Amino acid sequence: MTCDTLIYMRGDDSACDTDMCVRHLCLLLLPTLGTVCAVSVTGLVGSQVTLPCNMTKDSLEAGHRSKYPATSVRWQKKDGKQRTVVSVLSSGLTFTAQSMISRVVIQQSEMDQGVFSLHLKDVQEEDAGIYHGKAQYGDSKQNCLVILHTIKLTQSPRGLLPERTSVNLTCSSVVDPEQTSPSVRWFHRGVLVQPSSRVSLSGFGLYILSLTQDDQGEWSCEEDGVRSSLMLRVLGISGPSSLSVYTASGSSAELPCNVNEMPMEWPLRVRWSRATGPIGEDKQMLLLNHVRAEDAGTYRCDVTFRSQQLTRHINLRVIQVFPPGPTFAKEGSSHQLLCNVSGLPGEERFEWTGPSDPTGQHKVLSGAVLDLPIVHAKDSGTWICSVYGKDGTLGKVEHWIYVHAPHTAGVTSFSSWRYILPLSLLLVFGLIAIAVVSFRNRQRRLSHLAALTSMGSPPASHPKKISV
Repeated sequence: MTCDTLIYMRGDDSACDTDMCVRHLCLLLLPTLGTVCAVSVTGLVGSQVTLPCNMTKDSLEAGHRSKYPATSVRWQKKDGKQRTVVSVLSSGLTFTAQSMISRVVIQQSEMDQGVFSLHLKDVQEEDAGIYHGKAQYGDSKQNCLVILHTIKLTQSPRGLLPERTSVNLTCSSVVDPEQTSPSVRWFHRGVLVQPSSRVSLSGFGLYILSLTQDDQGEWSCEEDGVRSSLMLRVLGISGPSSLSVYTASGSSAELPCNVNEMPMEWPLRVRWSRATGPIGEDKQMLLLNHVRAEDAGTYRCDVTFRSQQLTRHINLRVIQVFPPGPTFAKEGSSHQLLCNVSGLPGEERFEWTGPSDPTGQHKVLSGAVLDLPIVHAKDSGTWICSVYGKDGTLGKVEHWIYVHAPHTAGVTSFSSWRYILPLSLLLVFGLIAIAVVSFRNRQRRLSHLAALTSMGSPPASHPKKISV
């Protein structure tokens, strides 16, 4: 291999600058290594990487013809001075640096095929640098020079971040401090990232301004075909920032203020309020029972996380029918009902659905007003007012109508003189008869009482006469 045939792929168009950098390295090491050029390898922090070192076919065949075709290899790292990483002697003994004793491997079974590559496990950021491999197979020798780049994506600040905050993503991949044109590409959920008003790219860094829930997911930086990724988590309130909830009068209503995930690393505080003042429910779901028309209006939910406040406004709209029910209507009469929605005005569409007939069909009438010019017996039952919006049904309310026939309408059907006069006379005669019977019974009781009194009295005594 020569400098002219060097392949040093960086993934960008700065081939001239890259070749100059590598050739400078070649010339620096030329007196000790001969004509050797570096190969660039990028390793993902935490994964495994292979530093290639393969003997040419001609050198391998020459080694086979050697009188003593023993093999040996030594890998060193250039950190100001040469530091041995691993060494395999011709006897088979292996010596490994204490700091890498469990992370570096040379497959001795491959050495007879002229493969002296260094396998590095659990790559660390400090592993980045220049590695020099010296291999010998019989009389043939091989020098390998590998520049190891490490790549790791980090986030600042770390952890779960609330909406409308900002974040820095840094792709740590610097080996040569003088390199000012890194060939790093950025991806979000597998899609190449382009600069925008919120996303700016600068060298190995990416800055996102005013986070939204759409920024969640996997972010990756790529260099030399190697990607490092992390999952960006953005805390927000699920759904739109302004929401309308419809409920029937007298029923319950649930006002949601649910966050997309419950944080574990930081406390979460929820506060509810409306124009009349704070409600004080420290819950993500506000439950209102027996909703009335005066409960309609705008409710506010404030979620505080990491000193950042997220806000949602919920417009509660109450569906009700006027006049309130149930309704008692006489067959043949006319009747009207109005389906109304309390709260801020909207673009609703109303529809009335009547009770089913013997065939299972329902009468369906459009509009907020239910107009029954002639009430029939088949109109008796449950009428449902449905409220629709552009996205479908918003809510429903039920109203009962009871229809009664005219001959069973009650006292009003007897309000003619031909019925009232006879009944009145009959009532008067009855009262007189009762009075006469009561008077006679009273006389009898008085006579009987007088008789009992006279029978129980002692005979009167006559005074005695005294003669002188």
